[in-house]
Amino acid sequence: MKFLSGVFLVFLASCASSGGGSGGGKSSDEDVIARMLRGQAPRGQLSAAERTEVEKHPLGSVQNPVLAQGPAGENEYLARLRCPEGKQPFFERSGSVAEPSPYGSIMDVYEVVCDAPPKHDVFIDMYHPGYVELRAVPGFTIVAPGEN
Repeated sequence: MKFLSGVFLVFLASCASSGGGSGGGKSSDEDVIARMLRGQAPRGQLSAAERTEVEKHPLGSVQNPVLAQGPAGENEYLARLRCPEGKQPFFERSGSVAEPSPYGSIMDVYEVVCDAPPKHDVFIDMYHPGYVELRAVPGFTIVAPGEN
């Protein structure tokens, strides 16, 4: 178990190296790990130019993940999605992704399935306290929070 914990910390540290720190020494791996353990993305905000670049990609993709607050926020978002036939989709967490999000944090990937193909992979960055995504990923509609 100690080995797995060590591997996880090394993985978090590797996410930090591409997180876009200030480059001035003490935006260290420990700082990044501490932020993520508090449920915060290593990079809280993107610049306007970075945000424009992220928005060029479909919501829910690796390049533009859905932002959520923790595992509960991930599940709440997915439960609000609606398939083209109006039903709630089935979803299951497939795992985490090695590539960091634009915010420098680990992403989870969910397989989301409706009655009719295709299945969709939805990437979610859960390190955004207080954030509730109101837009649906492509191929779905979404109900407002509290209406599901």
